[in-house]
Amino acid sequence: MADVRKLPNPQHVLEEASDWLARLEADDAGETDRQQFEIWRNAHPLHARTFADLSATRDRFVAAAPLVRAVLFAQSINEAAAAETRKAPPMPLPSRMTFWSAAAALVVAAVGLFAWYLRANHSGTTFATAIGEHSTIALADGSTLELNSDSRARVDFTQRNRIVHLDRGEAFFTVAHDVERPFWVVGNSVWVRAVGTAFNVDVRSSGEYVTVSEGTVKVGALTSPLARIQFEEPGPTNVASIVEAGQEADFRGTALSTRHLTPTQLARSVGWRDGVLNFDNQPLTEVVEELQRYTPVQLVIESPALRRLSVGGTFQAGPQGAEAFLIMLDRGFGLTVRREAGRALIEDRRDTH
Repeated sequence: MADVRKLPNPQHVLEEASDWLARLEADDAGETDRQQFEIWRNAHPLHARTFADLSATRDRFVAAAPLVRAVLFAQSINEAAAAETRKAPPMPLPSRMTFWSAAAALVVAAVGLFAWYLRANHSGTTFATAIGEHSTIALADGSTLELNSDSRARVDFTQRNRIVHLDRGEAFFTVAHDVERPFWVVGNSVWVRAVGTAFNVDVRSSGEYVTVSEGTVKVGALTSPLARIQFEEPGPTNVASIVEAGQEADFRGTALSTRHLTPTQLARSVGWRDGVLNFDNQPLTEVVEELQRYTPVQLVIESPALRRLSVGGTFQAGPQGAEAFLIMLDRGFGLTVRREAGRALIEDRRDTH
């Protein structure tokens, strides 16, 4: 599989980053420590991002230190004044109770900063690919998001749910198992719910497709405005279908149909992950729709009768593959491909005479 590496465990990375932060600030930290730290930080993007965020969190603690000291001082003054009023000996400054009160306040601050850390890493992040680009993203929960060409996804993780909005294009999800925190994918008119599985979501103008490689998922059609979805069981709608490994769900509006795929068909449906597109006697209109996401050239079937023409072949998942396809139509199928102003017009040669 192209450009996919084993993901580190985010919790382990956070612990390692904490250890490195403490080690580098130790009095006996040396050049060897710094060299080993650089090796660790450069081993994976998540290492560098986690360490940077943890350092920023530490800086916020440092900045808050004067406030903590001020709280201690104010509480001590208040206790001393109260003791003077009672004509009793003043309490030691600060008292044990004062210390633990301040410590508790610091713990509250720590919880708030850690929540900030989680939000900074999990929420409101948008990932997008250009035409011909394929990107693999390691999500903070240990899941993987693979974006196909010309695709965009928004990640919105909360304490209760993991939500990805696939605004356009195609994506493959390898979901880290967590039954307490479901993983949702929302397309234009479809939702998918999983807790730990692998599946592909393809958003097209003609419909949306969910293909499951491992495990099972729940799927359903969106029947309410996106803003009203609460992502609670039984889902955004009351109607849900189960799609198992080796099956594909086809959504056309709110209509849903499922079908079983052979191992060859399953591999072909996610072949873009390996940079390959394989078509086997498929209607020309379907092939053109698939190849359109890999090229900036607008592909247009000028002759309506050609839409049902069966074509096949193996092509690169990129602009070169789309170009090879057009050449094949022109030379191998007796069609005419006429180019004008960023468009490739596919015509029946008989219609051009």
